[in-house]
Amino acid sequence: MLRSISFVILLLTIAIFARWFVSFTPPIFAPHAIAKLGAVDINGDRQYLLIRSKDKSKPVLLFLHGGPGMPAMYLAHAFQRPLEEDFVVVHWDQRGAGKSFRKGMDPAQISTSQLVADAEAVIAYLQSTLGADKVYLVGHSHGSYIGALLAARRPALVQAFIGVGQVADMTREIEIQDAYLRRQMTGLGLPSDTPLTDANREDFLFKTGSEIHNATSFAPLILTGLLAPEYSLSDVMKVKDGSAFSSKHMKRDLIDGPLLANVTRFEMPVYFFMGAHDLVTPVSLAQEYFELVDAPAKSWVEFENSAHFPFFEEPEKFAEMMARVVEETQ
Repeated sequence: MLRSISFVILLLTIAIFARWFVSFTPPIFAPHAIAKLGAVDINGDRQYLLIRSKDKSKPVLLFLHGGPGMPAMYLAHAFQRPLEEDFVVVHWDQRGAGKSFRKGMDPAQISTSQLVADAEAVIAYLQSTLGADKVYLVGHSHGSYIGALLAARRPALVQAFIGVGQVADMTREIEIQDAYLRRQMTGLGLPSDTPLTDANREDFLFKTGSEIHNATSFAPLILTGLLAPEYSLSDVMKVKDGSAFSSKHMKRDLIDGPLLANVTRFEMPVYFFMGAHDLVTPVSLAQEYFELVDAPAKSWVEFENSAHFPFFEEPEKFAEMMARVVEETQ
């Protein structure tokens, strides 16, 4: 009996040890599938890519996560399986984020110009390894800021730009958020003059369903991340540190002022995918930016049951809309 208990304890210890250190992406059983997870040298920095598709000849979709420094790779298993039918889906943990974060990184390397240069290097890698000519560039939240800059500057690399939770003007975003949250305080059981700060604003956005429409905390994202095979438990522990590091040190050094005043001309089709309840990147500001966009074609897509994460909150509709993008742009 004691030997049996000892054996069980040993197995549990091995399992916990393995889960702490081991990450992988499950295979896809199809003749022309691709399922790869690994680190690549990107402009002298070791950064992680996840590449998955049922058919590696499909168009490449490069997903630029938000934050700064908040990866989406650890959510991929929960939303992107339908996308793998029509695309080679690529998640990239940017410099200083997620699996790419490491202690002792140089804060001077955390800048808009560096991330745009890194994104160009990632696309060059995808061109050389997958034979991609152009990519479908999907930018979420802060990734939509990086994506808009890249798409406008390097149109030869981008088949279409899809801004999800599109950033427009970061200063006015906070003004709109604070005005909205002050109106919600009574409903939250708090005084209407409760101070709003960088430390608590996101908490209140979650509590009002403005980050995830049908949730009031970060819990769904955390629980999803803990189940991600692509992230070991030690990787999960990096998420908060990478986000804090990137947010603290990010230098926006390519334009002086907001996107809607500086980046409006695009040479490829542009799509804005917005959750109807999004107050992180307020819908009203994104609409204002959308009206200013000058592109060969542009389309506004609204997700009625989503806030800031429509790909996570309504994954089937998201995949359906992305399939439509391909039909309209090839």
